[in-house]
Amino acid sequence: MTLFWTLLKIEGKLVWKGMDILIFGILFPIIMAAVFGFVMSKEASAAGASMFEISYPAVVCIGVLATGVMGVPLTIADYRHRGILKRFQVTPVSPLHLLFAQVIIQLSAALVSFIGVTAVYTLLFDYELKGSWGLFLLTYAFVVCAMYSIGIFIGSLVPDQKSSNLWSSVAYFTMLLFSGATIPYEIMPKIVQWVMDSLPLAHGIHLLKQVSIGDPIQHVFSSIGILVLCIVIGLGCAIRFFKWK
Repeated sequence: MTLFWTLLKIEGKLVWKGMDILIFGILFPIIMAAVFGFVMSKEASAAGASMFEISYPAVVCIGVLATGVMGVPLTIADYRHRGILKRFQVTPVSPLHLLFAQVIIQLSAALVSFIGVTAVYTLLFDYELKGSWGLFLLTYAFVVCAMYSIGIFIGSLVPDQKSSNLWSSVAYFTMLLFSGATIPYEIMPKIVQWVMDSLPLAHGIHLLKQVSIGDPIQHVFSSIGILVLCIVIGLGCAIRFFKWK
């Protein structure tokens, strides 16, 4: 345990020295929250929720996406590129120690983003969650697990930093633009919605929207299954095929 906390302290200092986690993981979601608060309609739709209300679950996922799918794999790939992982291989530190430390550090930024986005919605725009906050937070944690599993999967398998930049960027920008996080799912044509439904984050946002407006989630059981699959495959492959060099 002492070994892990020492590793966590060192890794935390290194990660938080960079600007990426601050800009993409925290500031960008908060800015998007302010923009959506001003431009989204607050008039209820036929489904009983306004575009403003259903935008909140989408925006809180931006920080999760940035830290999980970009932050975690890029850091691990950078360590592999500089030979740091190779040195860890001959120490008592295991891949699980390193992955878990990175997850905690990146998750701290995601939680700051969550608090910031929630503060903007509630304090500036009088947002009220219609569903249960307890269930919403549990669902949020489930989505976090799925997104971080994807990031861990990428970071564990890519051979070098260049490959990590490529695959992380593809995953990040694809889900940022086409999962409903920045461009509302509801305004897209049906054919585009079918494409969006192939992305894991889109299913996470669907779940959070259902919970946030107090609707039953039996209509999104397929989304739960897809996210569970992401967790099982992502973590399983990361543990089994982790590359030290």
